Amino acid sequence: MVSSALFCLFFVPYVLTDDVSKLCPGTIPLQRVPSTGEGTWWTILATKASTGQCGMNNNQPPCKCTGFQFSSNLLPPYIPAYNGTVFGYNTEKCAYELQQVEIALVDKNQPWAIFNFKDKASGSSSVVSALDTDDHETFIIFYLCGVKSAEGEPIVIVVSKSRDGLCSESQERVDAVLKANNICKDKLVAFDTSECADI
Repeated sequence: MVSSALFCLFFVPYVLTDDVSKLCPGTIPLQRVPSTGEGTWWTILATKASTGQCGMNNNQPPCKCTGFQFSSNLLPPYIPAYNGTVFGYNTEKCAYELQQVEIALVDKNQPWAIFNFKDKASGSSSVVSALDTDDHETFIIFYLCGVKSAEGEPIVIVVSKSRDGLCSESQERVDAVLKANNICKDKLVAFDTSECADI
């Protein structure tokens, strides 16, 4: 169920096509880059969500410091699958809440960075497209395909490798990619992660 303050992982059925970029119509998906997305990524800009455990589905108080950790047993240049942890700090519990996920390319034989994003506990999944990254140096822009807020807005998450956010050059690039994909930055919520504790 999607409301103005909630988005969840949904099972999104799909049929493999000649071009998996069609799974995210209206967007310009990223072509895979020869680098690794491993590491901790902090949510600095995202669609507002405020239901459930802290993390991807809840980035509002009492939740803060949300993001992702990705790891893989595979080696670059083109890693097709990651294990992941979605995290968010609950200020009422004074602890991070964790969700274990699997992320794997929809089709590793195609050039597009479009993934199946699966919750290990529930088995629910969604299709997530990476819209851009600077070779996983400082940022990644994620877009949930086929999922909208109650207001009809796309579900977008911009993550940074640094808790201090993005430099002006990276921010300008993110802004340009959002605009090119018809995503209104003013509809997204900005987060200060500079004082977040280690997970």
